Amino acid sequence: MDDRTLRARARKAGLVTVWQDAAGASHRVGLDTLRSLLRVLEDGSMPEEGALPPMIVGQVGVATVLPLRPLSRQTAFRLDYEDGGTLEGQAGRSRDGRVRLPAIARVGYHRLDIAGRRVVLAIAPARCRTVADATEGARGWGLSVQIPGLRARHDGGIGHFGALADLARQAAAAGADALAISPVHAMFSACPTQFSPYSPSSRLFLNVLLADMRSWFSTHDIGAMMRRLRIAPQATHALEEAPLIDWPAAAALRLRMLRGLYDEHIRDTPPPELTAFVAAHGPALHRHAVFEALQAHQLGRGPRGGNWRAWPAPLRNPASPEVARFAAERHHEVGFHLFLQWLAARGLHGAGEAARAAGMRIGLIADLAVGTDPGGSQCWANQDDFLIGGSVGAPPDPLGPLGQNWGLTTFSPAALRAHGYSAFIDTLRATLTRQGGIRIDHVMGLERLWVIPEGASAADGAYLSFPGRDLMRLVALESHRHDAVVIGEDLGTVPAGFRTRAAQRSIMGMNVLWFQRDAQGMFLPPDQWGANDVAMTTTHDLPTVAGWWQATDIGWRKTLRQLPRGTRAEDALAARAHDRAALWAALHPPEAPELPPVTPDGAAQVVDAATRFVGAAASPLAILPLEDALGLPEQPNLPGTVSGHPNWQQRYPPGPPLLARPDAARRLDLLRTARSPA
Repeated sequence: MDDRTLRARARKAGLVTVWQDAAGASHRVGLDTLRSLLRVLEDGSMPEEGALPPMIVGQVGVATVLPLRPLSRQTAFRLDYEDGGTLEGQAGRSRDGRVRLPAIARVGYHRLDIAGRRVVLAIAPARCRTVADATEGARGWGLSVQIPGLRARHDGGIGHFGALADLARQAAAAGADALAISPVHAMFSACPTQFSPYSPSSRLFLNVLLADMRSWFSTHDIGAMMRRLRIAPQATHALEEAPLIDWPAAAALRLRMLRGLYDEHIRDTPPPELTAFVAAHGPALHRHAVFEALQAHQLGRGPRGGNWRAWPAPLRNPASPEVARFAAERHHEVGFHLFLQWLAARGLHGAGEAARAAGMRIGLIADLAVGTDPGGSQCWANQDDFLIGGSVGAPPDPLGPLGQNWGLTTFSPAALRAHGYSAFIDTLRATLTRQGGIRIDHVMGLERLWVIPEGASAADGAYLSFPGRDLMRLVALESHRHDAVVIGEDLGTVPAGFRTRAAQRSIMGMNVLWFQRDAQGMFLPPDQWGANDVAMTTTHDLPTVAGWWQATDIGWRKTLRQLPRGTRAEDALAARAHDRAALWAALHPPEAPELPPVTPDGAAQVVDAATRFVGAAASPLAILPLEDALGLPEQPNLPGTVSGHPNWQQRYPPGPPLLARPDAARRLDLLRTARSPA
């Protein structure tokens, strides 16, 4: 195949063969990269040439053009509405000669019969539910939290959904409309060292280590089990008092307790609620539970057992007789993992109910990770849906000159179309259940993702196009069905026009304090921040306000030798000093014109001012990370690090309820006042 034919084939598969970097320079994708990615793409499901896909996505009030050529000038159709009723009529012809349905006025997933074929016609609203819809036009505010970092009495060293429910009540009592939470996707119970919430095993199910056993079991039962298992109170106390989460030890303790409680109280007489939960979630949940049991079994045979792609061939096929035999022989083990999912779902549901019952007008805002671990249960169970053999990341840019490989895979665009977007819809619904909103990580992935061939460097990737219009419409439809607001994490290299297209769907972007600057590097006043975006001081991947003021992040980068190439620590600190002056020029109240000192007390003064500043933004929603409400210097995650920095291990301070602490109470009052009408 010559080069021209190869590039044409790549473009047809959705690969962008020439791309622009953050500085506007053009790059031509190498032929080896295109060959490798085509092998991955063409392994997936491909629709038959000229076939009508199983789902057509349209918009309410807008005519829908079908990828179908009419046999005559008009084509009869019948539409069975999802909620009852029927529409019959004649489809016309579009300008390019395809079948054109008239505008449909009812939102939903309807059944369309046309030209002897039946498909789903998904009709989306024009936009997502908005903050104004939830707050009756008022500007909202909320907090964000890393759930594992929360503390609760006898929590064993990891925060859980019970602690989340308690925080939700505290926040609602302070007047918060929303509580944005870290991802709660299923991880690997047999591999507790894999704890980054953005590298999940499955986005369809939950992280069972966040389950709160007290949501079902009594204090008496839990205490009796601790004695039966001979778990020393000193051991649990040490885990609970530690400033960092010891994931292997705390996970082992929690799972040991849960296993004991399951064997004692659940295994032989499951409650009707658990039985109904398992039935409602069907084969998908059962396969996830089988995967969890299989992975634990395979890990017992060697470290390669952690990756299903290295398992014996029959076990790599979830529908094989060998997998069915394993599940039957170890049905109690599979039942344990079904129980864990039920208990976790029960706790998350309780936290969501607590938020709403306490008065939050939006409630919990869930976080949808950009991809899944290719070695996880969702890929094992649905191999045709994913680009297994390729990973997603980011191209080289000034902050990451070598590019980024996140070690995650993503949906196959061809499989999405061929399967009626079912994998995408199922993932959205799993995340939106019981939530008042969703934050879509790297939301640009609705239109394109940087895909890297397996074994290649992050720089040797290419952008892969996705059916962005259909996916955005489906986000709007699911937002409508779940009464959920939508936030898109749009930091980094953003395609031209993407933010405008997202805003048209009421997918809110993110205005982070550190990036709200003009061309001269001066911080923009809050009334110039985007009116479609969520205002916030920082994110989990960026310095806290106190940490930024004290250059804690630069200290870590220096220690770990991860400052940008060619940058000395002295230069980074000098640049930060200049930025401090610029920030304080924008933030400072008239009564405090002098630059605060670079000390914890000085940083606390800056956090107060930053909270008030962000609260005054013209944004529909302002979110204050709990780290900033408490004035903490450490950020939850330092991107680009795997070890060295305690990523996803920070615990919030012990002591009185977090929002009752004087610093937090003062900052919530500042934020609430700034958001109130003048």
